[in-house]
Amino acid sequence: MDSREFNSMLLNRFPSIKESFEEATSWQGGIDTGSTIVLEDVLMPYLLACFEKKITNELDDIFVFIEECVLSSDKYCRDVIEVSVIENIYSYDVRDELSAMLLPKSKESYLSISKSV
Repeated sequence: MDSREFNSMLLNRFPSIKESFEEATSWQGGIDTGSTIVLEDVLMPYLLACFEKKITNELDDIFVFIEECVLSSDKYCRDVIEVSVIENIYSYDVRDELSAMLLPKSKESYLSISKSV
């Protein structure tokens, strides 16, 4: 998997982020923009907005997506989600609430990261 494939998968899974994606990547590489940037600049703000607005069905889907990526046999997929989302969660004031929503394997990854910080 590469950035293009990951970003396409992300947009297919979350069509509601398409406008934010286009805005964030229009001056970069578009669909080829590094997935780390896309996750940090598009998915994380979307996750936080869903959290603030208590949009539970979308939050559930985001956390399932995170878990699927962590469980993926694709190293790029695992690495990009761990660096850009799971590590990122630790930097927010609401990290306890967000980390409580993580599913088993992504929670394990989060706990491993939080011990090293």
